Amino acid sequence: MSKIGNQQTMREINKSLLLNLLYQYSPISRVDLSRKSKLSPSTVSILIDEAIREGLVYESGTSGSGSGVGRKMTLLSIREDNGYVLGIDLSNSPSRCVLLNLKGKVIASQKLKHLTGEDMIRDELIGMIRFFLDNHGIGLESIKWMGVSIPGRISADQELISSTFLLVENMPLKSILFNAFQIPIHMVNDLDAAGFAERFSGAAKGHETIVYVLIDYGIGAGLVLNNQIFRGSTGRAGMIRELSEFGTDRIAGRLKAAYPETFKAGVPEETLQTFISLGLDGIEPFAGEMDAALHKIAKCCAFILHLINPEQLILSGWVTENKAFFERLISLMHGYEGRTTPIAASEWKDYGAAIGAATLGLHQMFKVMTIE
Repeated sequence: MSKIGNQQTMREINKSLLLNLLYQYSPISRVDLSRKSKLSPSTVSILIDEAIREGLVYESGTSGSGSGVGRKMTLLSIREDNGYVLGIDLSNSPSRCVLLNLKGKVIASQKLKHLTGEDMIRDELIGMIRFFLDNHGIGLESIKWMGVSIPGRISADQELISSTFLLVENMPLKSILFNAFQIPIHMVNDLDAAGFAERFSGAAKGHETIVYVLIDYGIGAGLVLNNQIFRGSTGRAGMIRELSEFGTDRIAGRLKAAYPETFKAGVPEETLQTFISLGLDGIEPFAGEMDAALHKIAKCCAFILHLINPEQLILSGWVTENKAFFERLISLMHGYEGRTTPIAASEWKDYGAAIGAATLGLHQMFKVMTIE
């Protein structure tokens, strides 16, 4: 590489480092940026001025009260209204769409029609996304990134291998969306996305290693290890077959079949909450069945805690809806674990996967460049 090429590469790396620090710590002064980045004050000044001209950064205020000794310093922040990231989650019914600004704040969210089968997804998804943007007055030129959360397996080149929930196999969804929108597209497993959302701005904010466990219509775990999503060698990390019997539809179906007089009607969610209420009131045989379910779920999650040793476990789904039930589950987990790893309910709930898919775009935009 030529000397000029080397200089340009280093300039881009240094600029990405400053933007990454701004994204993490803003508002922050040029002096503190120089200290954290270990770049010279003159280099910081040149690169920040360039970012200001590009509309990525702005001077957001000054530090100090002005009454003390010394000069007040100008503070810098990412210009959050200079663009947006879009998150699409196809793992829920209905699907969900969210729009975040460049500081990760949710600007808009909306439920979308649930799509299944390659033909329906091809025919309707692009139009649904365009309608969402038009409905909120957002031009496509403002979208910097689109993340798509998928309940299934994704290939190394970011295409959809298979999804039982979507009834799709070997669909080039990323290519289809890129051809339609001409913006960066990132595909991510729904559990990984939901876990990342909790780590970034939800119940596990600030932690670097977390486990996110979903016990709902789908069962599985999303792993964030040292700030990196972990999918395993074949993309199957996070499968928890031991808990499959506790899927919302499965356990509700068993209860209705075994006790038709008690659970005559209602959606599966209502059946489960009635079951929990009866169990907590000590009414048999529901109290015994609830206790057995609690112990099995707690044992499985405690094993995960022993294996991964995360900073926090996030649970999502029907097991978190009743406070007394959830607290009893946590107590049992800690008993089986022999430790007291922090355990919390998901903050983002049904929108977690969409928010996580969008948030990954922000991390990509503001990550520190490296030489490969």
